[in-house]
Amino acid sequence: MKRRALLLLVTFSIFLSCTDKTVDPSRLVRPVGLRIAVSDGNYNLTWEEYRIICITSPCPDVANTEAEEYEIQIANNELGPFKTYRTVKADQKSISIPVAAQGAQLVARIVSKAEGAPDVNSNVIMVSSGSLSQSALYPAFGTSEYVGGGDVTEDGKWALYATFNQNGAGQSDFALYLAKLENEKEVSAKRIGTQVSGGRFSHDAKQLAYYSSAENGFVIYDIASEQKRVIPGVPPAQQYGLAWSPDGKWLAFATLSEQMSRLWKVSTAGGSAIPLTPEMPASEFNGIRRAEIDWSPDGASIAVARAHSEGGGKDYRVAISFYSSEGTGESRYFETQPGWLDTTPSFSPDGKQVAFLSTRTEPITFAYSLWVRDVATGKVRQVGLLPGLIPSPDYQPRWQGNNKLIFMGSQQGKPGYFSVIVAP
Repeated sequence: MKRRALLLLVTFSIFLSCTDKTVDPSRLVRPVGLRIAVSDGNYNLTWEEYRIICITSPCPDVANTEAEEYEIQIANNELGPFKTYRTVKADQKSISIPVAAQGAQLVARIVSKAEGAPDVNSNVIMVSSGSLSQSALYPAFGTSEYVGGGDVTEDGKWALYATFNQNGAGQSDFALYLAKLENEKEVSAKRIGTQVSGGRFSHDAKQLAYYSSAENGFVIYDIASEQKRVIPGVPPAQQYGLAWSPDGKWLAFATLSEQMSRLWKVSTAGGSAIPLTPEMPASEFNGIRRAEIDWSPDGASIAVARAHSEGGGKDYRVAISFYSSEGTGESRYFETQPGWLDTTPSFSPDGKQVAFLSTRTEPITFAYSLWVRDVATGKVRQVGLLPGLIPSPDYQPRWQGNNKLIFMGSQQGKPGYFSVIVAP
């Protein structure tokens, strides 16, 4: 009996050794770049190999193994889990997945495979099949082609924007204008500052704030009296992003340099700035990104775009993060896939949604799309824009009510500002 058991054990061991496929980690399979288009009721996936041409020899760490097959992996949620939809031979570089079978959103990646070599993943893409939202040109920010940045009050009566002015003899500056609006059009405008960075209205639309290097600090401007005062002391090369607290008593901002990033707040009555986060070294590939920020309507959180990686830049991505306005740390981080950049968060007036821009639909070309996240559930949905309308990350989407957004973008290559109705 013991002999028989031993014989079976030896036979089973030989079988395992014969079927074991040793993986050689030095063999690098060529990855692919994935793209997805939605048309005719299908998610149309196409991919191409990345090929690097070396000008020196030897060529280290370059994928040197041809893929033998591709595994199409899909998910319904932005973080997975992924499941195998189909495996195809290496000569196939496209596939269509019916929207009706998959649902309103698709997250996908292509796994390149070759026997005896480690699998390698493509970029991950998230797309939506939802209907297009009603959108239109928003003409409230002047007519100059050099208009940038700015803000608009929730009631649509006032707008802020900056223009780039060439003053001759190599002199130039950014001037800030306060514009009065009627039916989304400018009826009058007044220049209120120079050498400016940013510009935000208070929540009650009675004041506005901006940073001016000419006045070496934050400027608080009262709209009714046209009077202003300066809160000094923030290095102009480092300040980025600006947000009012709901009660109008504080301004939040970030400081960024080549070495560090940090979140702060300062009283609108004056005084020293208070740090809300520790210093975040840029060398660790984690920290606040150069993007606009926003303060939640309940006053508890400040939303920023924060980079994250596993160390040394591996699996680098940027996601929306909430920090406590009292300085008790990060309260929420909306994790994303490696390679995605989520930026310019903006709270809806009721605080239930956060609008942001993301490269998740086009991570290879860094083209941005407009998304909205439900704060309570964490679920996201894409705002479907007209073909050829691409949002710009240089401007933070602004809410008018809880179902309309204003954003900057380009349509068929022509820049401008646009409004869009956000479907429920």
